[in-house]
Amino acid sequence: MTSPPEVGFLYVTRLPPSPSGVALYASVFAEVLETLGEVTVVRLPAAPTSSQSLWCGVRLARELRHVTQFRPDSILVVEIAGRGVAEFWAAWAVSRSRGRRVWLTVHDAPALSGGAFFTAWLDRRGGRRLAAALSGTLGAAAERGLLARADRVLCLSNRGARALEQHYRLSRHVDHVPHVAHPTTSAVRGRREILVPGYVGSERDFLPLIRLLPALPVEWTLVVGACSAEAKRRALTEADCAQVADRVRMLGFCTEEEIQAAFDRAAVVARWRRDGWVASPGSPGSFAVSGPLISAMSNGCAIVTNDNRGLAESFADAGVMTVADGDTGEQEMVDAVRRLVFDEHDRVERGETGRRHAQQVHSVLAVADVVRGFV
Repeated sequence: MTSPPEVGFLYVTRLPPSPSGVALYASVFAEVLETLGEVTVVRLPAAPTSSQSLWCGVRLARELRHVTQFRPDSILVVEIAGRGVAEFWAAWAVSRSRGRRVWLTVHDAPALSGGAFFTAWLDRRGGRRLAAALSGTLGAAAERGLLARADRVLCLSNRGARALEQHYRLSRHVDHVPHVAHPTTSAVRGRREILVPGYVGSERDFLPLIRLLPALPVEWTLVVGACSAEAKRRALTEADCAQVADRVRMLGFCTEEEIQAAFDRAAVVARWRRDGWVASPGSPGSFAVSGPLISAMSNGCAIVTNDNRGLAESFADAGVMTVADGDTGEQEMVDAVRRLVFDEHDRVERGETGRRHAQQVHSVLAVADVVRGFV
């Protein structure tokens, strides 16, 4: 007869199928929690925009009040990212109950909810000024209160954890839990695809690679993730002009299985934005951790990127090639991809270094060892 689990979790999150990167993350992090105890998922609607619905927050708070009555000893684990207004206020309400253990995973450090009053009703022209004023006063006070009361506050990078402490002037410690992943064992040598993971905000971020294709061996292809219809049109026009249309594949929106397969086929992953990844120092998401880069490491892909957010603290250990922004970064990115294509030894070594890092730091068992220390 097996003994009952030592701890239980109520896990508030959205799960696939969903366009939210948090959903994909949570589907694997749930496995981490399952290694430690019984997990009951309180599932959010698939659409990320639902988190800005005041009614969604009210319904979630009621559901949590009900379920916690039957699971009073379980730890409430809440994923919060972007405009996670509903999750924030529901966690705020539950955390006020004496003895309730609440864990928060903050995805867009140094921001918590991205503005506690940016509900769908106010997040539009004519309402944003009021939402900002309320979020900067009453909302900020409520956020600090929740962060102070929570049993654990978790960030996916050390830099993000320290930034969150500083932004909210916290006297408590914020813990670092590595982004979780499923490292693969598939062969790296012999792959011939360059992958630009979606969502790609602008065609300017990958057109330089289309122009590079004619200079690469004909067996090499470029695969581009989801982007706008206009970006796709311009990309295909550029490919026609460069006479490489048969070597460019636009993935569009994919299932989780299709995304995984794309990373498993990729030799090189280029994750680059001409304008960089941080709008301004300390802006929301400045220390976010890129799920696509974690997937690239886990699948043994050589990586070229200018993403200088939370995961940058791991780049040296993972063999990542870093480049700049703007015109200088464009040339550096193109040169780095060209070098990796023609230098198979370097490409394979960097890919295996990244996968080794993912296995040691980001696998389910590695992350479970970290989380076990918090229980």
